[in-house]
Amino acid sequence: MVNWTKKTPLHIQKERSKEVWIREADEGIEEYPMDLYLGKKTDLLKLKKSIVSDLDSKIEYYRQSRKELYGGKDMEYVSACPVTGISSEKCTPVANIYGAEYIQTPDTGHVYVKNRPGKTAINNFYLNNITYAATYTDKSAAESRLEAIAVPWCEWTIEVYEKQYGRKPKRILDVGSGAGHFVEACRRKGLKANGIELSESSRNFSQEIWGIELDGRDFNEVWKEYEGYDIVTFWGLLEHTPNPGEIVRNAHNIVSKSENGGMVISKLPRWDSLSSAAQRLNPDTIIRHIDPMGHIMLFTDSSAAELYRLNGFAPTTAWYYGMDVYETLMQVRNATGANIVLSETGTFQVELQQFIDDATFADGLVLVGVPGNK
Repeated sequence: MVNWTKKTPLHIQKERSKEVWIREADEGIEEYPMDLYLGKKTDLLKLKKSIVSDLDSKIEYYRQSRKELYGGKDMEYVSACPVTGISSEKCTPVANIYGAEYIQTPDTGHVYVKNRPGKTAINNFYLNNITYAATYTDKSAAESRLEAIAVPWCEWTIEVYEKQYGRKPKRILDVGSGAGHFVEACRRKGLKANGIELSESSRNFSQEIWGIELDGRDFNEVWKEYEGYDIVTFWGLLEHTPNPGEIVRNAHNIVSKSENGGMVISKLPRWDSLSSAAQRLNPDTIIRHIDPMGHIMLFTDSSAAELYRLNGFAPTTAWYYGMDVYETLMQVRNATGANIVLSETGTFQVELQQFIDDATFADGLVLVGVPGNK
C-alpha cells in the first residue's frame, strides 16, 4: 500500500517555506522537494456579499436540491476510489451531507461520495443550474472577481513556471474555465490563453463580458488539439469529476509535448482543514466545501500527490490558502442566529485566515506538477 509522508519544519513558516514529500511503496522510496506558498489575503465578504445578505434562503435551496438529487433513482455506486482504485468496501464513512455519504480510503485518505447521481443528473446540474452558474457569471462582480482571484492566480502561475524553467510560459489551457476570468487575466499579461467550459451560460458570459470564445467540448475528447501547450490548469475542476485520473493523464499528454517546458496546476479542496471540521459539526447548513454537488470528492495532500504520480507528474510546489475562518463563522452564525459574527468581521477573517494558511490547515490546495517521476 502506498504511503506519503513529509519532512517539514516543526515551527510554523511564514508565506514561503520548503519541505520534502516522500512516497513509500513496494517499488521503493521517492522524495519530492516542495516549495510552499502560504496564504492569499482576500476580502471574502466583499466577494460573497450577495450570499451573506441572503444566507438562509441559500442554505434552504442547497439543502433541498441536494437531498432531491441524492434521493433520486438515477444513482450509481462508486465501487473504488477514483484516485488509487482501492475498493470502497475497505473505506470508512466520515460524513453524511444531505443524504450523500462520504467515505475515506485507508491508503491516501482520499474522501469521496460512495453513491452519487448518475452522469446525466450531474451534467444537467452543472450545465443547467442557474443558481450554480450565477456564482461565476455575476456581471456586477466580474471585474472585482478577476482582480481578487484570477489575477493573483495568473501572477503566481507565471512566477512558479519561471522558477521551474527560467522563462515565462507561452501557452496556457484552462480546463473548466467557468466564465473565463483566468483566461482573461492571462491574456492581459500577454500570454496566449484558451479555455474549455461545458456550461453554455458561462461561455455566453465569457463572450459577452471579455470577448473570449471558450471551447464548449469535452476536454477528454479534444485534448489532442492542444498538444504542446506549456501549462494546463484546473482551477476547481477535478473535485467535480468522476474520472480525475483520465483528465490529469490527458493533461500530461498535452504538456509533455511542450518545447518550452510542461506543467499542470490544480486547485483542490482539502479534507484535512478547519472548514471540514466546522461543517462536520454542523452538517445541515452547508453551501460550499463538503457540498455533494459542488465537491463529489475532497483531497488530502497524499491523494493529490498520488493522483499526479500515477499520471506522469512529479509534484513540485504547493500553495495553501482557504476560506476556513469565513466558513467557521458562517457555521457559528447558523448555529446561533447571530448574523453579526459573519457579516461584521471582515478584517478579522482576512488576518486570522493567514494563520490557518501558515499552519497548512486551510481548505484549499493548489498543487503544481511537472512531467516525469522519480
